[in-house]
Amino acid sequence: MSGSDIQGVSNHQRDPGSRAYEDVIAGIRDRLNDGALGPGDALPSERRMSEDFGVSRHSVREAIRVLQEQGVLATRHGSGNYVRATTQEELTRSLLLLDRPDARKLFEVFQLRELIEPQIAGLAAQMIKPYQLEELDQLIRKQVVCTDISELKKIDVRFHALLSEATGNKTLAGLMDKISETLNESRIESHQSDERRVASVSGHCRILAALRSGDSQASSHAMHVHINDIKKAISHVLDGTAKSGNS
Repeated sequence: MSGSDIQGVSNHQRDPGSRAYEDVIAGIRDRLNDGALGPGDALPSERRMSEDFGVSRHSVREAIRVLQEQGVLATRHGSGNYVRATTQEELTRSLLLLDRPDARKLFEVFQLRELIEPQIAGLAAQMIKPYQLEELDQLIRKQVVCTDISELKKIDVRFHALLSEATGNKTLAGLMDKISETLNESRIESHQSDERRVASVSGHCRILAALRSGDSQASSHAMHVHINDIKKAISHVLDGTAKSGNS
């Protein structure tokens, strides 16, 4: 079936307390659940969905971006957005994951990290002091040999806090300190398996190497890659949980 054949999308009842893009996500999920959209189907155009849901095209794009990050949708260059799953079983697993509040919250945390932390790393590359580079190096050495989850989280928190401090911007460092608790869930998850610990250590090593070179662009890129690597590693585990719950 084609996504352009979807009818009645606007019948989805909007929650007055939700944000517009969340209503679009809920509406797409409804279409996936009731079979109006199936594996491999194309979504309607942004303009069509904007009209059907009564929201801005920006809200539609935001909903699509979130669903792409959560593995539900994919973009094909030149031909729009599609349901990523190729089988009904795969689609069912994606929906199980989408319906998990903890998974949605975790992806929102990674969204926040992707917006802020690459910029911090880029600025830190210009301002960081030799003693701060040395502390980052020591933190990585501890991380490599540590197996205690609680201690690994502390090392991770300190690594990223030190980057904020290295920018020389006290307001920025204070802000990151205040939202650190919000970010902690992604840091705890990043050390729950060998695969995730390796991804974390490798990412930290690349960030440190870029910082030592004083290259802002490379440092920002290294942080962006690091966050995405951790997000992918965690996504595989969440997907595995969904598979187990469906077996």
